[in-house]
Amino acid sequence: MKKWLKAKRLTMLMLAMTVLIAAGCQSVGGLDLNQTLKNAMKTTSSESKSTLEFKLNLDEKAIKDAIENEEMTDEDVELLRLFSNVKLELNQLQAGHTRMSVDGKLTLGEKPVSVGFSAKADEKTLVIELEGAKQPFTFDLTGSTYLELNGIDPEEAALPEGVDEESIAKLGLDMADIIANYGITNLPNPKDLKVTPVSEPINGVETGLMHVQFSMDSKGLWDWAGSYLDALIADRAGLQAMIKGILELFESNKALMESMGERDLFGTGGLDAPTLSEQADAAAAEIEELLVSLRDGMKSMEKEDKEWLDAFFQEALKLNVDVYVDSSLNIRKSQYDLSYTPSAADEEFDLPFKGLSLKAVTEQWNVNGDVKPAAPVVTKDAISLEEAEYMQGYDIVKFFEEDSFIYDLLKNKLHITQQSYYGFPESFYNPPIIMPGYITMVAVRDVAEDFGAEIAYDPKTRAITLTDRGTDTTIQFKSGSDTVVVNGVKEVWPLPATVIDGTTYVPARKLAEALGATIEWQSFYDDGDKVLVIEREL
Repeated sequence: MKKWLKAKRLTMLMLAMTVLIAAGCQSVGGLDLNQTLKNAMKTTSSESKSTLEFKLNLDEKAIKDAIENEEMTDEDVELLRLFSNVKLELNQLQAGHTRMSVDGKLTLGEKPVSVGFSAKADEKTLVIELEGAKQPFTFDLTGSTYLELNGIDPEEAALPEGVDEESIAKLGLDMADIIANYGITNLPNPKDLKVTPVSEPINGVETGLMHVQFSMDSKGLWDWAGSYLDALIADRAGLQAMIKGILELFESNKALMESMGERDLFGTGGLDAPTLSEQADAAAAEIEELLVSLRDGMKSMEKEDKEWLDAFFQEALKLNVDVYVDSSLNIRKSQYDLSYTPSAADEEFDLPFKGLSLKAVTEQWNVNGDVKPAAPVVTKDAISLEEAEYMQGYDIVKFFEEDSFIYDLLKNKLHITQQSYYGFPESFYNPPIIMPGYITMVAVRDVAEDFGAEIAYDPKTRAITLTDRGTDTTIQFKSGSDTVVVNGVKEVWPLPATVIDGTTYVPARKLAEALGATIEWQSFYDDGDKVLVIEREL
């Protein structure tokens, strides 16, 4: 297990590093890649189209074995096949200063099925339209709707007077620029980095570009990471300049910081307080110590875990990067191909796939031009995504046409209309209680809440009413009585409703039958305990 976790963590770390490699390097062939990255960070408007493809190379033998060993069901395999091929296409992405609009398509499965969509957004609202949906969906980008649904007054969470999002955004961009001068400038070039002039079609127009390309495998990525840490450690002056620049940035925005409730953020207001330079020196020393520790850790692994590390490097991680830059140092086209084939794992960790691949392609034009995306329009029938989060699955599927793919995916494959109540042993809250005669009693409110039903109590008649929208069922009963009224019809249940420690209990099987659910005891862990499961799918 330790070996597996070590490999998994190292793999994730190395995959994350590929983003940094592609982000920026030293100038090559007259092309300033650092400035190219900075320009990309400062892009305020553009038009583009992108494709993102993810694929799993399924291991049919492992899947067959998993089914035979009851580790996977046929339904699990169906979902695995569906999500083993994912393709996201953004065909008309327009991004302006305050608006964004996009049309696209999501395709899934070995036998492709797709869902078209469009989205429009401004500073306050996002509107999404999905193929097969009966109405659009909206999302409040200000966060006010989410706060209200969680009982928080939006005015209490609003930005203080004198603070606006634009000033905060500018502060963030200025800070990113300062950090880039240290973090990006020190990025080393991959060994086989090439830059050549080419002509490529961008949105159908032949364009003169500089083609930046390189490839890297597991070993190359590891060596590159070590070189990067070495460069960061060696540039102590750059580290100090970065920290001092950040401190000076906040110092020059004192009014903004104070309006946000931060007074004397760095403790420079006292008589004997350290200067900004002294603070920068102290912080640089701490960061340098951390960087050295990381580099020493890598060197230690190269010596003490050499055999394991060599075995890991034999795994086929491959990254191919192609970036096309115009004469204004704007990225106009990019393609990233990442593939990973793990080495044969221990039988205990057999995977249902032999490898994976990820491909991302983007074209961009009209960079920082006059882009005017369509504005979002909220119609009366639009569904709030914030409110949908609190809805039952059987309500969600009603938003889609029954013959649509997304309806089938949600209801029949992901089973979002399935509801379950789990009654755990006595060590848990409101456990099921087995009465004489082996009749199991459950806390009626707990079951109702898990099924999205409502409980009401009439203090005059002392009647309790359970209203279940999912099955359009109403159940009425009184504590101490075994007579129950289900949809207007009287029934006699095996035991009366009983209050135990302030909680009303009713016979579990009769309640499950009334709500259209199944009931059974299932094994709970390996210690012989059982859990009561009441379940239904609407």
